[in-house]
Amino acid sequence: MELKRDLIKYIRDKAKSKYQKTGNCYICGSDQNLDFHHFYSLTELLEEYMKKHKLEITTEEQILDIREKFIEENFDKVYNKAVTLCHKHHLKLHSIYGKKPKLVTAEKQDRWVKIQRNKHGMV
Repeated sequence: MELKRDLIKYIRDKAKSKYQKTGNCYICGSDQNLDFHHFYSLTELLEEYMKKHKLEITTEEQILDIREKFIEENFDKVYNKAVTLCHKHHLKLHSIYGKKPKLVTAEKQDRWVKIQRNKHGMV
């Protein structure tokens, strides 16, 4: 069967039930309009994974076949290297690091989030 959606949406569908999303923004404490942000972009991780394993995925069956192995191999980055942010702070982070932040910026993003949290007195 042909792909009906972006590859990453198949990964998110499988992974999202285990996301540890909190009830408020890590930076400001807001409980409104919350987003879950991965410091390691799932899209970038999947592209790296496909390159590493020399995969070309063109069908739904192919992405469904590899998604559990992909999540397992990237468990820490998928589940632990992530944070709940209000939409405002999520947009601000992406305005600094780009719409699709490179994997090498993950630690910088994490540091930025912690600095912003301290500025908001959420120590």
